[in-house]
Amino acid sequence: MTTVQPRSKRGRKPSSLRYYQDGPPDRVDVETWRLAVSGVGITSGEFSVSDIRSLPRVEENRRYVCVCNWSTRENWGGYLLSDVLRLAGWTGRTEGCYLRQTSIGTPAKGVYESTIPLGPALSRRCLLVDSIDGRPLPMERGYPLRLLDFGLYGYKSVKGLARLEITPVFERGEWEIRAGYTVDGEISPKRYRFCDTGTHHFIESSGEVTDI
Repeated sequence: MTTVQPRSKRGRKPSSLRYYQDGPPDRVDVETWRLAVSGVGITSGEFSVSDIRSLPRVEENRRYVCVCNWSTRENWGGYLLSDVLRLAGWTGRTEGCYLRQTSIGTPAKGVYESTIPLGPALSRRCLLVDSIDGRPLPMERGYPLRLLDFGLYGYKSVKGLARLEITPVFERGEWEIRAGYTVDGEISPKRYRFCDTGTHHFIESSGEVTDI
């Protein structure tokens, strides 16, 4: 069981952070869990935790932004999407290609899916994250793996990842349909609350926030 330590008031995240897109599973057995990778330019395969951990590990301090106008900067640990795709025999094609992500899901709520442009995700060093600030990723934040493209709002990045598929189709996901969010999901210029500093900032440009 993962124990979440209390944070200071300044670093406290909004309650929406605890929302899990399709309802978190009660448990995930990492001994049997597999990440399926398939689609355009891929030699289809399924990869265990050990397979993923054989890849070069990266630790990056980057800013996450939620569509509900808050943000936090944390130390994210995991693996480059580009390395995971190469593990699956990816040919390197990005033109006209998108990445569909599918969650583990639950019997009651089914799965959560989201599609993002492949080329921009790779250029922004998209990560498959398994730790935050040196601690294993909690269940409510996406255990055992969560894809994060830091140029996009969080609703575009699936928690509890089970499948990646390279596809020529750019599809609307659950939150685009349910709440009218944009299908591209790119972070927009506006004012956000920065939970890690306890202050508000106006972001001047679209995409990943790198200057604050």
